[in-house]
Amino acid sequence: MKKLLLSSSLLLSTTFISAQSNFSDDFESYTSGDFVAQKSSKWETWSGPNGGGTDDVKVVNNKAKSGNNSIYFSSTAASGGPSDLVLPFGGQYNNGNFRLNMNMFIETGKSAYFNFQEQTTVGKGYCIDVYFETNGKITINNNRTGLSFTCKYTQNQWINFEIKAYLNSNKWEVLLDGVSQGEFQNGSYQIASMDIFPLNGSSYWIDDIAYTYTPESGPYSTDGALTYIDGMIGYLGGAKVYPTFEIRNMGNNAITSADISVTYGNYVKLVSYTGLNIAKGATANVVWTDLLSIYPTKTTFTAQIVSINGNADDNSNDDTKSLILDPIVPAQYKLVIGEEATGTWCSWCPRGAVALRNMDKMYHGYFQGIAVHNNDPMSNSFYDAGLATISSGYPSGLVDRGSDIDPSVMGGDFITRITVAPNGRMEAAAKIENNTDLLVSLKTTILNDISGNYKLACVLVEDSVTGTTAGYNQNNAYAGGSNGTMGGFESLTNPVPASKMIYDHVGRAISPGFSGMANAFGTTMKSGDTFVHNFKFTIDPTWKLNKLHIVGLFIAPTGKIDNGSVASYNEAKTLPYLTGQTVLNASEITKNLAKIYPIPTQQNLNISMANPNDVLVKIYNLQGQVVIEKTLSGSLNYNISVEHLSNGVYSVELDQNGAKQAQTIVKQ
Repeated sequence: MKKLLLSSSLLLSTTFISAQSNFSDDFESYTSGDFVAQKSSKWETWSGPNGGGTDDVKVVNNKAKSGNNSIYFSSTAASGGPSDLVLPFGGQYNNGNFRLNMNMFIETGKSAYFNFQEQTTVGKGYCIDVYFETNGKITINNNRTGLSFTCKYTQNQWINFEIKAYLNSNKWEVLLDGVSQGEFQNGSYQIASMDIFPLNGSSYWIDDIAYTYTPESGPYSTDGALTYIDGMIGYLGGAKVYPTFEIRNMGNNAITSADISVTYGNYVKLVSYTGLNIAKGATANVVWTDLLSIYPTKTTFTAQIVSINGNADDNSNDDTKSLILDPIVPAQYKLVIGEEATGTWCSWCPRGAVALRNMDKMYHGYFQGIAVHNNDPMSNSFYDAGLATISSGYPSGLVDRGSDIDPSVMGGDFITRITVAPNGRMEAAAKIENNTDLLVSLKTTILNDISGNYKLACVLVEDSVTGTTAGYNQNNAYAGGSNGTMGGFESLTNPVPASKMIYDHVGRAISPGFSGMANAFGTTMKSGDTFVHNFKFTIDPTWKLNKLHIVGLFIAPTGKIDNGSVASYNEAKTLPYLTGQTVLNASEITKNLAKIYPIPTQQNLNISMANPNDVLVKIYNLQGQVVIEKTLSGSLNYNISVEHLSNGVYSVELDQNGAKQAQTIVKQ
């Protein structure tokens, strides 16, 4: 039985190199202060082969794993560098076995970075990026997905880092001090050089570096390699998926059919794929015939090419690929929020758009992305200004307002956050008023006994946004593929014209502001408590309501997002709209209009005005009912008795000639 062939594409020709390649350098042949690339023909810099410039690196004798010398990397520029040392591997390898080994010393609280390049001309494609993070985590990213391989390392001591790759079947293994940390499959299986580039905050030494390349025997007449299993890694337990297998033709004969077997727990099946036409050096993706459910427990998934063109494969070494699937089981009611700083003027920002799209695909229902635009027609000034206070630039990403990261690696932070049980959950209802305003009621249910300044915000997010003006043109650093693949942007121009751009996850509005409504639930909450807050948004006539989503942000006292919620407008309008505490938008609030104290209070509420003009005071209960209404005049200081009110949370709203202030109080 055959499943539809998804795609077939020609890769770089498979070249079988007969000679083994070896290199090692312990830096003992240099004198301290020597520029490495200037002194050695084996090393280069990003700018060229001869070295000696600002991107070359000096040999030092202040720390070494063996002997006296090593090389030291530390960034002196905010963008990283300027040192940028390249170690060519002697060719472009896409088959056989490759191994790199080196000793590294990374100072406490510092980071390190290097990458593998795909081609002998640097900058033409990245094979992997390897980050040694300040928190003691190693993260390896590839250019096919936003997923990462991670493991732990120890700072402030020498570690031996080793990476092995069997390029035929795209099997990569990481070892630390000789102990395997696990395997991964890569989005690229061609390597040509190593680029060592200190990012901002780096401080690390490298010593005793060596690589070995052993070519594959061959070529063979018929050799099909199983190089990638897609649609399995990174999904949550219980997800329904169709695995996809990449078959690479490593032989001389075209592949016209392939039999593939799958073993996954108790599931065993063999499928024949016919009608293939995979030329030498090309790949094709085939989709598995059955929809499989990801087991919630650690289980091995194995796929194997049983036969090629009706016969046994001439090279069985690259026929089998196994993945150890250990999926994450999400916490109940949990929705993770990813916010991306972006702009159409930013040529690297397509990376963020692709990242949010990939996260949608893999974690639909558990992740909500929000693209916060800067200085383009989709920008919301309140949201943009708020995110700018905690993000580093464009593009950048925050998962539940945690650490500032590259949006392409949101998957790692998502996996961490999705298992953290939330303290509250939200449900949105909506209605249109006067054809101009979108009214949202956000009902929050407290899930645990908690206390502190929990905040609440509501965000409108729109998909499928288009425009015709030049501001909707997307600058594109990935045009032409010079900076690697990027979700199709490599096939588009720079800039991408507005007519070809569709923007998703656009953050249209946030209320009351980026930080949320302070003390939205009082200071002490019990499990089972419910709160209703009402938000009002002025509808922009360009918005497509059927593409609009209402996102709730339940923000912890730390400023991190404890939990999120999402409902499409079409879903929210079917639910009963609830009346509760009114939340004023940031544009409606005048700060320092008055000081309201004490909070909490038992008998009286003091209001100290900034000026003596008349002020209308309304106090609302959590049901949205006005329990006190007074017009105050002729003084700067007022006293209002609240002794008769029941203990609980209330909202005070001041209106002084159109200037407004809202504040939550607690009556005890």
